[in-house]
Amino acid sequence: MKARICKVLDTPEYPASGKLKSAYAVHDFDQLLLLSGLKEKINLAPVELYANWSITIPWSPEMRYRPKGSVSKDEAEQILNAVRDKPNGVLRWIMKYW
Repeated sequence: MKARICKVLDTPEYPASGKLKSAYAVHDFDQLLLLSGLKEKINLAPVELYANWSITIPWSPEMRYRPKGSVSKDEAEQILNAVRDKPNGVLRWIMKYW
C-alpha cells in the first residue's frame, strides 16, 4: 500500500526521515486505503476480497510484540489466508496497483 501511495503522490521513495516520515509511518489499513486512492476500488471489489480485507483490518504492528499464545493459531491462519488467498487475497489485489 505504501508503494502505491508513493506512486499516487509521484514520490520516488518513502521518506526515512524528516517531517514527512510521521505522515508516512501509518499502519492503519483504512487510512492507507484512503491515501493510496484505492478506497473506491475496494468498495467495488468482489465480496470475497472485501471479506478478506475485513479480516486483515484488526492487524497492527503491535501484534508482533504480544505474548506468545495471545493470538490463537486459528486467528493467525485466518489472517494469513486472507492475505494469501487466490484469487481474492489482499496482497494479490494490492499488487495489481503497484
